[in-house]
Amino acid sequence: MMGFDPAAMSAQIMNSYVNNTLPLEDMLFVKGKVAIVTGGTSGLGFCVAQRLCQGGAKVVIAGTTEAKGQTAVQMLTEKGYEVSFCKADLRSEEDVAGLVAFTAETYGSVDILVTSGGSWSFAHIQDMPEEEFMRVIDINLVGAYRCAKHVTKYMIENHVQGKIVLVSSNCAYVSQPVFGGYAHYVASKGGVIAMTQEIAKEVKRYGIMVNTVAPGAMSTPGALTNGPVRTLPPEKQMELGKEMTVVPMDGVPTADSVAIVIYGMCTRMADGVTGECIVADGGMMRNIMTHQPATEEYPPKAQD
Repeated sequence: MMGFDPAAMSAQIMNSYVNNTLPLEDMLFVKGKVAIVTGGTSGLGFCVAQRLCQGGAKVVIAGTTEAKGQTAVQMLTEKGYEVSFCKADLRSEEDVAGLVAFTAETYGSVDILVTSGGSWSFAHIQDMPEEEFMRVIDINLVGAYRCAKHVTKYMIENHVQGKIVLVSSNCAYVSQPVFGGYAHYVASKGGVIAMTQEIAKEVKRYGIMVNTVAPGAMSTPGALTNGPVRTLPPEKQMELGKEMTVVPMDGVPTADSVAIVIYGMCTRMADGVTGECIVADGGMMRNIMTHQPATEEYPPKAQD
């Protein structure tokens, strides 16, 4: 083709990179953004809220316990952050809609959603009470749907090109614990991953990016207090408790190590990522460990 100069074209493209590249500070921080963090009163959610505050966002943390919420707010406001608490039960669509309205009225927008709120317990499938199965699904999966529904509705109506991060778990990919007891939780978290992909497809045209972060086990207050389903007979609870300690863990990641990954997905660094699941478990899902503990056979083989 006459007049075509590959060198000039290359220089023009390279020049557009230079002139159109945002400052790194704008990519790394969330200054001026408004975030909702469910489950933000403790554990992973609290760490996410703190990181978003550090990044310059105004944050509304949501939970079901007023006292825990106010304690979390006090801790963060003492550091000079702009943060509020809104009491909301993820099992109530009215509460979730109210959470979004409260955030918009308090801070003028909703730019980021992180669904850290969740619940779990342990029971083998043959002993699982149906009401417990449905309770965990309602909070973890349907609760995430309710949040995504009302936040995307707000973002679309107000032309907000926002970020949504739904928190799942690596248990959707690898069976846990060693002898099970997690069917309801796995179902809820696997559903979150599948739902993320579909929501991302629906809202990309509006500039809304939707992803999942899947942690493994973490050192959180919930990890210390959640155990076998409390309505199980004592002997079943003891059996589960014993099974849960069969294999020593390689080293439990901190909640903040996962919160940092979630924070990154809320920034413009993740502008090119949507519909994905980022596994943030320190290699656990891939069986990548610092050491491989030797484990005695459990339960022992029956003697001939």
